Amino acid sequence: MGGFDRPAFLLFLLALPVYVLASRAGAFRKVTFPLTLSDWNGVPLRWTPPFLSAAQAVSRVFLGLAFALLVIGGAGPVRYRSESMYGSRGNSVLFALDASPSMAARDMAGESRLDAARASIRAFVLRRPGDACGLVVFGSEAALLVPPTRDHDTFLRRLDSVRIGELGDGTALGLGLAVAAAHLTSHESVRAAAVLLTDGENNAGEVHPLTAASVLRDRGIALYVAGIGSRGDVPLEYADPDTGTVYSGVLDSGFDEASLREIALRGGGQYVTAAGAEDLAEAFAVIGSSVPSSPVAWTRTVEQRLETGALAAAAILAALAWIIRRVLMGAIL
Repeated sequence: MGGFDRPAFLLFLLALPVYVLASRAGAFRKVTFPLTLSDWNGVPLRWTPPFLSAAQAVSRVFLGLAFALLVIGGAGPVRYRSESMYGSRGNSVLFALDASPSMAARDMAGESRLDAARASIRAFVLRRPGDACGLVVFGSEAALLVPPTRDHDTFLRRLDSVRIGELGDGTALGLGLAVAAAHLTSHESVRAAAVLLTDGENNAGEVHPLTAASVLRDRGIALYVAGIGSRGDVPLEYADPDTGTVYSGVLDSGFDEASLREIALRGGGQYVTAAGAEDLAEAFAVIGSSVPSSPVAWTRTVEQRLETGALAAAAILAALAWIIRRVLMGAIL
């Protein structure tokens, strides 16, 4: 939404159509003394090169636009946008997302497990504007990609950029949880929660997942573990992020659900299983009901002034018109 501080200035725009009509009526026609090279009272010789006519037309358009922008800038254009403000610290929710090759298995209503997890995280975050959300991704290694933040646009852009295998071929559950614990502990919040999304059992990393889960419990961080995927033969295809090599085949799927339940139990948390896309949606509904969203305290209107841009554009167009008339047409002004 936008407006003007001084809308009366816009009346000067009426000068443009008045000038055009007056010009067509000959009010600004130059006084000329034609050189007749034929019989007396014959037709005088007048010739203007086509490129000069085009240059003159372009310069007039630029001058007209410059005048219009000058008037608009003088009217004080402003744009208004709404901005959410938070009266207190909100929740911090950090997602630990498995990006190992098995997450490329397509058993989530035709989508890969990673894409389904990504879509569920996106929907969860968009429903919670008052919460700070962060992202840890793990394979053989683990890395914090986004610290807990209310800048959800940045969070979602980084989430969309996660690629299968970018942190190795293994599944370091303990390392992923340890990174989450470290960054949730240092982030001030009313309530902190870690959400582990994986389809595999721990087979990499220096930290045992039960140890990391105990750390989360001891520091008062809620833990939710979501086991993603079905059992049996599942088609799989992904491109190696380093070499671009495409791998495809059939995955003999069957994660160790008992160990994932034990991780949740050791962390004093909750385990949910998601064998399909609908199950994953229900799992996130359970998680959402367990972590109440932070309320948005109020909305304020932020004013962004635009006259500087309009005046700068007017100056540029006027300068271009002068260059055309001076260099191409040889005019003084």
